[in-house]
Amino acid sequence: MTSTQAIEERALLTAFQSGDSMAFDKIFRLYHAALVFFANRLIISYDQIDAQEIVLDVFLKLHERKESFESFNSIKAFLYISTKNSCFKAIDKEKVRLKRIDGYTSAFNESDENNILSQIVLSEVHRELYQALELLPQQCRIIMQQLMEGKTPKEVSEELDISVSTINSQKARAISILKKRLSGAGLVFLLLQL
Repeated sequence: MTSTQAIEERALLTAFQSGDSMAFDKIFRLYHAALVFFANRLIISYDQIDAQEIVLDVFLKLHERKESFESFNSIKAFLYISTKNSCFKAIDKEKVRLKRIDGYTSAFNESDENNILSQIVLSEVHRELYQALELLPQQCRIIMQQLMEGKTPKEVSEELDISVSTINSQKARAISILKKRLSGAGLVFLLLQL
């Protein structure tokens, strides 16, 4: 390296460390394209991972740590090592995502007609229940929806500013109305939700 280049790099490093946006921009322009190319080479078989996004995150980390670099070469090393590590982390996340998708699709294998039919039946029971809930008087409906979300009668009473006994009586009223409107499966589903 020539002494002129060393002086220029030292000046660029000093300006970058002091927060000069022009210095950061110059470093960005020097390495951005090469880092995107590098990241694309590492993630070549994972088209869901965006190399551009990874590199931009690395530059953000570089900017956040600008005072910690002792030389221009340490900036270059940081950029490449961080890009490599971020790519490997993204690949690991993508592998987990793909494994989940494989597990999900294998659970709904087309040849397993019974599983699909049971999911359809469950979805229809769910639809029946929520249609019946919409026909309840407003206060009953609001209370039942919150109870079905997993809230306790005490939590619902505090949120709606009514007594717990009112919550319980509205719940009983709603169940009584829903018994008349729901099929046996719908009623069982309702009770399981509560």
